[in-house]
Amino acid sequence: MRRDREATVTGALNTLTIEQIRAGLAAGAFSAAEVVEACLARIAERDAQVHAWVAVDADGARAAAGDPRHGGPLQGVPFGVKDVFRTARCPTQMGAEAHAGATHRFDAAAVAMLRAAGGVMLGKTATAEYAGTAPADTCHPGAPMHTPGGSSSGSAAAVADCMVPFALGTQTGGSVIRPAAFCGVVGFKPTFGLYPVDGMKMAAQSFDTVGLFTRTAADAALLHSVFLDTPLAATDGPVRFGLLSTHLDDTVDPSMAAALERAAARLSEAGCPVETVAAPGWLSGLTAHRAVINAFERHRALAPEALEHGHGFRPETQATWEAGRAVSGDAYLAARRAVDDARRAAAALFDGVDVLLTPATPGEAPAGLHSTGDPRLQELWTTLHMPALCLPCDTGPTGLPLSVQLIGPAYADAHLLGAARVAEAALDGRIAETA
Repeated sequence: MRRDREATVTGALNTLTIEQIRAGLAAGAFSAAEVVEACLARIAERDAQVHAWVAVDADGARAAAGDPRHGGPLQGVPFGVKDVFRTARCPTQMGAEAHAGATHRFDAAAVAMLRAAGGVMLGKTATAEYAGTAPADTCHPGAPMHTPGGSSSGSAAAVADCMVPFALGTQTGGSVIRPAAFCGVVGFKPTFGLYPVDGMKMAAQSFDTVGLFTRTAADAALLHSVFLDTPLAATDGPVRFGLLSTHLDDTVDPSMAAALERAAARLSEAGCPVETVAAPGWLSGLTAHRAVINAFERHRALAPEALEHGHGFRPETQATWEAGRAVSGDAYLAARRAVDDARRAAAALFDGVDVLLTPATPGEAPAGLHSTGDPRLQELWTTLHMPALCLPCDTGPTGLPLSVQLIGPAYADAHLLGAARVAEAALDGRIAETA
């Protein structure tokens, strides 16, 4: 489906982008209350099949839609929140029985910032247990017997199924980029540490990053400007893309490899130079170093639940706990030092190019709901603390979305988002259409 590049009002209100909602509200074409009702109606119609939501605060959303006190750039725009962020109006259960019905007095900082900007929280979206590998009940909105990815499963599915125009997620390995790619929406993971994590359940503190699910790169750029309180930045001139091969290329399906080649060709045709970037030697060791750090830190992040609830973890989480307990402090420190060295060397990846271009995932969303997919193609960039964004670019053999991943240097988020808008126009990415 071709994206409407002009922020005009077309179709049902629940299908609109943030830009379109803002334009329609400003023009008086509809009210914030009408947008909220359209999203709530879509949830009521579809969520029994998709299972994207674990709590919907319809009364709170209706009240917020009619309250102009906050104002701001997101006034009247509904959003969803991954259920690892504390919220005052909905329980925060983190996909875990041990936290069933748990309530908090205050919102997490990221949620509070969005509400202060006028955003209307509709509720909490499903997550894998403790943002790990034990999947939520969420299905792929376009193929119910396929995974939507994870751990931010509900956020990706809710945006893809037009239940909400954007949602918050988190990424420790690939938990924003992968589900966004599988579901055919835009996923953005900023540079590590740019968005506040206060009030969010930590999984591995060296990597945990708040991320975004939207329908367009322009919407992701708008949300980024809200979080950093900066103006929207434009990208001047053609963007130089670097096509990077890595030690994980053998995990990529032929359909995804072909889609990446087509994407590079379309970018070149649009006037954006595409060059091959040689993978440095240190990159191949990053996967193993990341695994050591992740295991060690996840074990410690689960300590409160293990202490208070006698574990009670699902089997996948229990395996994570046990794996982390087996990692020594010396091994952890050695891996941390190696990753620090890699981060210092990573700037050289952008010599001669502005943005790296890679597959977002090995291929389409896999069949089955027992796994959320392979995170390794995404976790490289999470480990390096670089911003990353995925764009739908094609479809695979069964008609499910395929996406490319764009990576920028640390703290060059605004430039990456500008480059993504250029790439989006060239690739004519497809939004998952399930209505």
